[in-house]
This record gives sequence, C-alpha cells and structure tokens, in this order.
Amino acid sequence: MANTEHIEILDSLDKISVITYRLGITLFSLTLFLSSLAITDDISLVLIDGSLKEFTFITLALSAAMSAANLHVYDKKIRMLITWSAWIGLVLLSLLDDSRFFWLPVGFIFVTFSGIALKESFCFKVMGLRLVPFLLCIATLMLAMEVWLIALICLALSGVIFLFLAIQKWRMPLHFDIGNKGNYQN
Repeated sequence: MANTEHIEILDSLDKISVITYRLGITLFSLTLFLSSLAITDDISLVLIDGSLKEFTFITLALSAAMSAANLHVYDKKIRMLITWSAWIGLVLLSLLDDSRFFWLPVGFIFVTFSGIALKESFCFKVMGLRLVPFLLCIATLMLAMEVWLIALICLALSGVIFLFLAIQKWRMPLHFDIGNKGNYQN
C-alpha cells in the first residue's frame, strides 16, 4: 500500500509514466461509455452513424496499453499478472476483432482494469472500485452469452466508477502513483 506521506523525487520519465497511466484510466472510463453506446446501437435502442464498435476497440486497446505499460505496483508477480493480461488481450483483439469471440480479448483487458481498480482501492480508497472486477466479469460473461442489456448496465456502471477514479487521480500529486521507488521488486 502506498504511503501518501512519502514524497518521492520524480524525474521526467516518472512524470510521463504517471500522466500516461492516468490518461489510460481516463480513456478507459470513456471507452466503457462508448461500449455502452455501441451495444445500444447493436440492439437498436439508439441509432448511431459510423463505425462506433471499431472506434471503441481502438480506444480500449489504447487505454489498456497506456495503463499496463505504466503500472506502478510494488509486487512484480501482481504487476506481471495485470500487465500480461493486457498484452494477451491486445494480441487477441488484433486477431479476433471481427469474430463472435470478441468478448475473449475484451475479458483479458478487463482483467487488467480489474487489477487496476483493486490496486487503486487499496491505495487510495476511491468509492466503488471494489465493485469493478465483479461488474467487468459479469459484463464479459454477458457479452459472451449475448445478453446485451445486462452487459450495457455493467459497462455503464463501471464507466461511472472509473470516471470518478480518473477525476480523483488527476487531483492527486503525481508522486502518489509512484510511491517509494525503493519498494519495487525487480
């Protein structure tokens, strides 16, 4: 758990890393809303012109890469689990983006953001974050079973929680994300 009283001296790369991580979280929250819109378009609740689904996949991939590449977790096993889920999801997304199994890479990316939500809930006590893994798991199952309405609700709720997290993260000093550099396992 991060010690918010410790003020680490950050170099330029640290600052870029934290900003990119926070941008990834912010983009993910917006992607969850885009996913909800794409589902409402697919089930004809709302008609949207253009290729919203493809744009959503691109923003999902970008947010996962930004956050996973810049994750600050002390324990290397947990860090590896969270980041490798994103990389596996990204590879599968490029292979399965136009198939019935699109939920599989999305599920791997959701594992990454579930890990991020849990990490942030332990470090900073942001409201609702411990529900995110549950909501994203249900969303993935509902996407696989093509139960669109429940998936839409879970994605929208997760989007609200992640947007709240993003707002809280941007209010924090950058050194809160890094913590104590001496505590990281190599």
